[in-house]
Amino acid sequence: MKNFKKIAFGLLVGAMAIGFSAFTSAKSNNYVRVSKALKAGLIVDNFIVQPTLDNFTEQSAVNTGMCHSTATRQCAYSVTTTGKANIPDQSSYSADDIDDYVSNGWLSPASGSSAALY
Repeated sequence: MKNFKKIAFGLLVGAMAIGFSAFTSAKSNNYVRVSKALKAGLIVDNFIVQPTLDNFTEQSAVNTGMCHSTATRQCAYSVTTTGKANIPDQSSYSADDIDDYVSNGWLSPASGSSAALY
């Protein structure tokens, strides 16, 4: 009888462990799916440039030799690692957007960039 109680207790503990691990796995899989969905729609290019005054667009690469005229903001900004995780993918960005992204550390002036248009 003593052995039967040990075996029954062992089976009960094993069944509980399997049951709890099944719920834990399902929960973590749902979390991964949600986090991927939240990451969709973020900026994909490495630079934001200013082709017209206070209007900015994404570029995959820049040539800061193309900076011309004068402007109050940089002609090109590099997207930082944290910027890649926070800046939404949009067709264009306003001057206020750029100021906000720079203050958050999501953008930094591209190497060789100046206060000009791209």
